[in-house]
Amino acid sequence: MNGGTELCLSDPAISVCNRPVRTVRWQDTLLILLVAGLLLFVGLGRRGLWAAEGRWAEVTREMFLTGDFFHPTIGGEPYFDKPLLTYWFRAAFYAVTGTLNELIVRLPSAFAGLAAVWATMWIGARLWSAQTGMIAACLLLTMYAFVFWARTGTAEAENMAAIMLAVAWYWSRRDRPGFGAMLVFYLIAFVGALTKGLTAVVVPICIVLPDMVVERRWRNLLSIKHIGALAIALLVYLAPFVYAGLTQPASYHSSGLALVFRENILRYFQPFDHKGAFYLYLYALPILLLPWTPLFVLAAIGLVKCRKKLDSHTRWLMWAIAAVFLFFTLSGSRRSYYILPILPLCALLMAVFVTWTRQDEWEEIRQKGLSIQKAVLAALIVFDLAIPIVMTVAMKIWDFQVPLSFYLASLVIGAIAALVGLALERFTWPRFTPEGQRTILIQIAVAVVLIGGYFGWQQGILDQNRTEYPFAKELQASSASLAPEQIAMFPKTNANLLFYLNTDRPIPVLQDADQLRRFLETGQPGVVISQCRYVSQLPRDILNMLWSGQHIREQTQPWESRSSQQEKWVAWFWPRTTGTPQTTQTGESDDHAN
Repeated sequence: MNGGTELCLSDPAISVCNRPVRTVRWQDTLLILLVAGLLLFVGLGRRGLWAAEGRWAEVTREMFLTGDFFHPTIGGEPYFDKPLLTYWFRAAFYAVTGTLNELIVRLPSAFAGLAAVWATMWIGARLWSAQTGMIAACLLLTMYAFVFWARTGTAEAENMAAIMLAVAWYWSRRDRPGFGAMLVFYLIAFVGALTKGLTAVVVPICIVLPDMVVERRWRNLLSIKHIGALAIALLVYLAPFVYAGLTQPASYHSSGLALVFRENILRYFQPFDHKGAFYLYLYALPILLLPWTPLFVLAAIGLVKCRKKLDSHTRWLMWAIAAVFLFFTLSGSRRSYYILPILPLCALLMAVFVTWTRQDEWEEIRQKGLSIQKAVLAALIVFDLAIPIVMTVAMKIWDFQVPLSFYLASLVIGAIAALVGLALERFTWPRFTPEGQRTILIQIAVAVVLIGGYFGWQQGILDQNRTEYPFAKELQASSASLAPEQIAMFPKTNANLLFYLNTDRPIPVLQDADQLRRFLETGQPGVVISQCRYVSQLPRDILNMLWSGQHIREQTQPWESRSSQQEKWVAWFWPRTTGTPQTTQTGESDDHAN
């Protein structure tokens, strides 16, 4: 059937027919990966570095400057806050292309997103049906949070991909738990841990453990072959840290092994930052699932109500979601995106919900979920079409301008999404005959247009309102003639700015007012880079020296709060080389910083 191998599952309740296809046709796989490629790669390098992206970018840049790929630094100072592998991924692309820019920084995350989509599809097809796998992959691919992080140059997507690949491997070798199978499982997990942390090991175990307990396979955990596989994978994980520790200079005060304890163990049991509320994920998860939140809520309700009729795989999935949610909730350190690895499991749950073909008491719940979901997507279309009205009102309130191209993009995307939805309503889907499956596919197609249009077109236009990038580019141009020792940051460094300054040696970081005063008193041309909030605390004599020169400042947007304004960057060129204050590319010009 459909080019796949027909295998009957033990429980007919989960069958699309009595002989469900458990492999996805290569044509369908190619189509989904093609759509994924468009959503994850189009316009990937258009916007400037955002927030934490600069750390990965600058570490990679400095690795090539120093030739040292085992001791990461930012501004010449040790930076072992994250493992090495994500830097090496970016270094590999840099070595191949000879370029290190926004696109190269994000490429590993985008490819990891592809891997996570494929693994989700494979698991869905393996455990339920080809239709379930395809729908699960598409639901994951059209979650805003998933696409956002798969297009962001950090380690979140790599971590998620490793977890899902490990789970997929478990199910491929579940009935053949030999030494080799266990070793590959742990190697995938521990290699994933080298991208972000030990969650790549713990979370897959949390996911597969319910199945091992129910099927009484947990005894395998006590076997010699399991312990041996775990030990070998652990050694592979520790090898880069041990090598870095053995080869570090005497003055090197940080190590990768300290990272393992501080970032993975201490942060979990005795958090020193990111102390989110205990109930954080109760409202963070619904946000991360957008636009599919209504469908997930109704799917969870329906599956719980019909739990006695569920097949073993679906019961495993529900326990796996609960285990992952509990694991992150029990952590003392919580941030909304920490729980991202749960998204593929949620996508699978929704896919099982809509591909269930038995007509029983939960059919009403499913229809209600699909109806609410349709209303949500329709509201998003209406919002896109109403953007010109909304933005016109907003501009009058906050006195700012939005490019006409954003209006055009919103109208085009909204119109295409509406036309796609209406057109597909007229077509039949022979391979997806149940009404629920047909409805969700139409909704997915609409979501592809909306999500793809935003990230591929609208986001690039909106990024023009982010002011750190134009400030960084102007700072780069204005400082091109200065030696690194003539550029200083006060009182801390900024990885994004360091990346765009692109100096061949570290620039000094002035940590207190006395160091800043001595830097200014040299009388040599230079530039001091700081944030407005630190400047306001400086002594008057230092302020007078700074204001004797010219400056450029990151623009303040009309809608930003006073606290946001205090986070803006400003750079003083000293001594004055022209008689007129210089302005940033964003148009900000004044004689003093707040």
